[in-house]
Amino acid sequence: MVLRLFSPSGGLELYALKLIEGLLKDGHKITVICEKDESNLEHTNLTVYKIAAPDKSMSKSERLQYYFEATSRAVAKLGPFDLVHSQHFPVQPVDVVTFHNHTARRLSHVGYRWERLLNETKLTFTQAYKARDKEDAKLARQAKMRIFVGAVMKDDFYQSYNLKADAPFAVAHPGASLQDDGEAQTTNLDSTSSNTPFTFLFVGKGFRKKGLDTLLGACGILKGRGHLFRLQIAGIKNKWSSRLQLKLIGLDDRVSYLGFRRDMPVVYNASQVVILPSKIEPFGMAPIQAMQFGLVPIVSAVCGVAEVLTDNQNCLILKDHLDKTELANLMQRLILDRELYKALQSQAKVTADRLNWRQTVNATEEAYARVLNAKETEQAAVKPAELEDLK
Repeated sequence: MVLRLFSPSGGLELYALKLIEGLLKDGHKITVICEKDESNLEHTNLTVYKIAAPDKSMSKSERLQYYFEATSRAVAKLGPFDLVHSQHFPVQPVDVVTFHNHTARRLSHVGYRWERLLNETKLTFTQAYKARDKEDAKLARQAKMRIFVGAVMKDDFYQSYNLKADAPFAVAHPGASLQDDGEAQTTNLDSTSSNTPFTFLFVGKGFRKKGLDTLLGACGILKGRGHLFRLQIAGIKNKWSSRLQLKLIGLDDRVSYLGFRRDMPVVYNASQVVILPSKIEPFGMAPIQAMQFGLVPIVSAVCGVAEVLTDNQNCLILKDHLDKTELANLMQRLILDRELYKALQSQAKVTADRLNWRQTVNATEEAYARVLNAKETEQAAVKPAELEDLK
């Protein structure tokens, strides 16, 4: 298993850690090749090999090349392996790749017009963008199996890199994780009172890619309609520039930046609705985590998490991720219809309980089996030809 950071922190890192824990539980022997190990994971079947960190003076494109060479050397040194599995990290040879991020070309298809033009310019002239695009294309084309955390990513990669329709792939959605299962509790609202303010929650670091720009626009519309609500933003620093922006757009009395929070159960328990209006979102684990605390999710249709949810049953789905008015209307529905909120809340908790890491491990093991079976078939086909040559 090849990745940069072996850790429970971050989406990709948590995914890889939970996957490795599940594979070890099933009896697999695993060698992790990484730059940093913060996992604190120990197991008789686990070996962790660390590569040296790149020089800090290196550019992003130079670091990609360094990682490719360092991990490839490590695989050659420590192998042979039955399978080499990259967690979206440069290495060769590679049998399986789990892709965690969209291609660098994604914003050219889903952003506002000016964002699309800017992204195309970066792909043409920015070395870091070109290097990442090249590395993703190489991983996608050389892998014997491509695993995606959402089907929306599969479509992105197959379109961006002109992959053949029969190129093997699998979808292994993430599971739901809580810091402490005992801290989850259902948020209650008085369904008979329209004076109880809704607290909406946004979780993420990205401003435009995560759709926070669209969300703030929707909040402006809601305030203009006279609705009582709060928006909490977790994951983005509470900088003076952010506060100034809120003041300039008239939302400083409705919106608060919480910064990076380690006590997410506290944040979830103080909210009623989690919103993920992303333009670019491979999956989005925050809504699933929030659903375990009784929050109702509003997610854009281009998010991978929308694939495991059902509109008007356990969530509300934003059809046009660029439409702030549509988002405001969805938020307004929950403010005005507390019975709808309660119905969605109940089903959201049931759905979250069903989405676990076991299904992620199972889907990955099935993908492994397909690759190993294909290898056996290739070897069986080669041997008769080799024997014929000997004659």
